[in-house]
Amino acid sequence: MVVVLTVLGVALVCYGALMAALYPAGGFFLVWVAMGAALLVASRVERVRPLVCAAFAAGVIAVGALSALIATTAAATPPAGMDCLVVLGAGLRPDGYPSETLRFRLEAALEYLGENPETTCIVSGGQGFGEPLTEAGAMAEYLVARGLDESRITKEELSSTTAENVRNSSELLDPNASVAVVTNDFHLYRALRIAEKNGLPGAHGLAARTNPLYLPQATLRECAAIVKDALVGNL
Repeated sequence: MVVVLTVLGVALVCYGALMAALYPAGGFFLVWVAMGAALLVASRVERVRPLVCAAFAAGVIAVGALSALIATTAAATPPAGMDCLVVLGAGLRPDGYPSETLRFRLEAALEYLGENPETTCIVSGGQGFGEPLTEAGAMAEYLVARGLDESRITKEELSSTTAENVRNSSELLDPNASVAVVTNDFHLYRALRIAEKNGLPGAHGLAARTNPLYLPQATLRECAAIVKDALVGNL
């Protein structure tokens, strides 16, 4: 048991350090460091070991259950011939180029749009702190640079949250339009729940991939967000 706790603790601390170096925004890497530190303490202090192990096991079960919901939603694909895709914004690099997470969303949208030439898209996202232009503007530039006709793109440049992305985009759509929301696989479950309450009931989901190295961090953070939204009534 001591060896297992030590190995797990070191692994979690190291993963947290890696996330701090590669994805420091928001400080969520500290969760990994804290979990790893707790396991390392438990490996050395027998008195607290049962409590730490019980809490860790409960957390693994809860995250596993939520991760199953996330994975099941991400595995579904929208039917061909949707009227419109709503591509949710994400951060930009300081030079205004889409972040890795956002590029994956745009590539997923491009693939679908290439296979469905009658489908249009709304790129949704305002200008965040430190961003030189709106996310929607950067997204449109990215799509056009990769051959998508500009006439198929509508920009929604005011939103700053997923709920606003959906709500503002819904106002640009025909009420009877068929819609698929495009976001990363880890985010799709919560995004569709938010869409249901913010103007896009019945929307399909189109999952973009995620960097495998970042996926554990993204999934754990998303599980925490699902729980928070459920507690405050957002889901």
